[in-house]
Amino acid sequence: MVTGQPPRVRPLRRPDESMSLLNDIFAKPLEPGYEDAAARRRAAGEKPTSARTWRSPALALGLVALGLLLTMAVVQVRNTASVVSSERQGLIEQIHNEDDRVSRLQGDVSALESEISELEDSLLQNSTTGQQMREEVESLQATTGSIAVTGPGVVVTIHNADEQNSDGGLDYVLDLDLQQVVNGLWAAGAEAISINGQRITPLTAIRQAQDIIQINYRPMNAPYEVSAIGDSRTLGNDFANNIGGEWLRRIAGENGIDSDVSSHDSLTLPAGNTPLSFATPGEGAP
Repeated sequence: MVTGQPPRVRPLRRPDESMSLLNDIFAKPLEPGYEDAAARRRAAGEKPTSARTWRSPALALGLVALGLLLTMAVVQVRNTASVVSSERQGLIEQIHNEDDRVSRLQGDVSALESEISELEDSLLQNSTTGQQMREEVESLQATTGSIAVTGPGVVVTIHNADEQNSDGGLDYVLDLDLQQVVNGLWAAGAEAISINGQRITPLTAIRQAQDIIQINYRPMNAPYEVSAIGDSRTLGNDFANNIGGEWLRRIAGENGIDSDVSSHDSLTLPAGNTPLSFATPGEGAP
């Protein structure tokens, strides 16, 4: 009769068995020779090395020098921080001054455009052909955004999210969101569009840099009011049913970004300030 062998059981091991070398080092940190030398110094009445070392003049001078170096480093860091803060404040003031200058120049441009328009009216209104030409010019100017326009339409207002997302931050309106809204309004039949007072023209850039949305290279802040002139009876519904409305519903559900659409009997959109580019013939042109 063959009896079964007992199962093989892994023997218990000490938890620190693999650390025997470290245990020996901590248990006996000094070699016997060092211990004997220390005992002889203690028997002879010699002071410990650390006590003699702290009284060394060279070490004292070294510590003083180190303290001076540390003090100089702290002073240098503080001076550098002050300079950086001063330069930053100077840049902020320069940006504000440039914004004011651009606003003044835009006002001058608007005044000159109004003067030019009055002169064109006086020259073209004296004949039927001139009046027709004037109407065509006004239509083209309204399409390109070079003149202010007034009429019925809708305003789409978009707000940043109020509640924190899963990462602990807030979701903000992106340049892509505004681009989708603008495209949806064009598709719904809008004749002219502006965002926070900036007219959207064929040369307008809606872009984002450092979490700041720029329109016509001017920084914008939320809430974003997208005004569109068109048939107020159908423009809002057509927008809600196309890609623009679908996009707003999507970011509302996924990111908590709220928006609303309101109809208006009369809206006035300013003229655009995007500089025009003109083509010039090259050297090889006939």
